[in-house]
Amino acid sequence: MLKGIRTVEVEKDARGNYKHVRLVFGPHYFVELHRAADDTVNFVLGATHHGFKADASEIGGELEDFISEIREAHPNNLVD
Repeated sequence: MLKGIRTVEVEKDARGNYKHVRLVFGPHYFVELHRAADDTVNFVLGATHHGFKADASEIGGELEDFISEIREAHPNNLVD
């Protein structure tokens, strides 16, 4: 079975700003960050070809709501 961090992909724009970051790890998991043209940031978490995305552009935004929901549902896995 595949283990560890398997792939790290980084894409920058012409000015050297990060545009896309992708980590592939474990048997089939991935995390991605995408910066859109309007400078919003999308966070994507998945397994193989399915998962979820959340807007990560603001404090108290969509990603923070998801984190709060997951923390509430899984109190034994909290990280502070």
